[in-house]
Amino acid sequence: MKSAILSIGKEIVSGVTLDTNSHFIASYLYKIGIENRFILALDDREDDIVDGLHFVLPKVDVVITTGGLGPTFDDITLESVAKALNRGLYLDKEALKFIEDFYTSLYKEGKIESPGLNGKRKKMAYLIEGCKPLKNSVGAAWGVYIQDNNKHIFCLPGVPKEMKPMFENEVVPILKGLTNRVSVVKEIVFNINDESVLGNFIDEVMKVHDVYIKSLPTGFDSKTMNVRFTAFGKTEEEASKKIKNAALELEKLLETNN
Repeated sequence: MKSAILSIGKEIVSGVTLDTNSHFIASYLYKIGIENRFILALDDREDDIVDGLHFVLPKVDVVITTGGLGPTFDDITLESVAKALNRGLYLDKEALKFIEDFYTSLYKEGKIESPGLNGKRKKMAYLIEGCKPLKNSVGAAWGVYIQDNNKHIFCLPGVPKEMKPMFENEVVPILKGLTNRVSVVKEIVFNINDESVLGNFIDEVMKVHDVYIKSLPTGFDSKTMNVRFTAFGKTEEEASKKIKNAALELEKLLETNN
């Protein structure tokens, strides 16, 4: 399976906030055997979000968005995703009750000035029609999971401390049920420092081994170079075996041509 991540927020595209969410999600996806193909940073603009989703959907099986689920005027991710999928929004009564209780609890703790609901808070209870709500164990805004024409779309909060537990607890179990493979990534040191020479040998190995190989140069001052091997398999053992065989082949080529 292939995936795409849409990181939504003016603070992301303007460089004010570092997008750690995409890095976290992409690395996790690879671990569970899903190949991430795109990371798109988008402004809080409906047209941009709709266009971004329309761009990646034909090319991947899974799309994960982060950001734009809060109470402010520019939190428009769910409205935009719904428009892109030709769906509407509905008021989720369970989410509404959760949000009311959440803000009442914060009020009782002395953290905010007013309890219960207002128009901005109620806004977060409007979810996409036909979705599976994803509960937030830290904040107020729930996420959603939508199946649409064999595509799997997840909308998650942008705050990392909210996004990470929702992704791990709500999204990962669903994704593991969709894929039947895992990946293994391993870095191995080779006695060579010329990437242009090593690249020819890597090309040869990749033609006969089902492994992705990437050299990681650090400069000509070093006499060695790290090489990253990535392989997918039905089991971790199967993927590791692919890497082992490819690494041995690369080592043989280096020894033969030295």
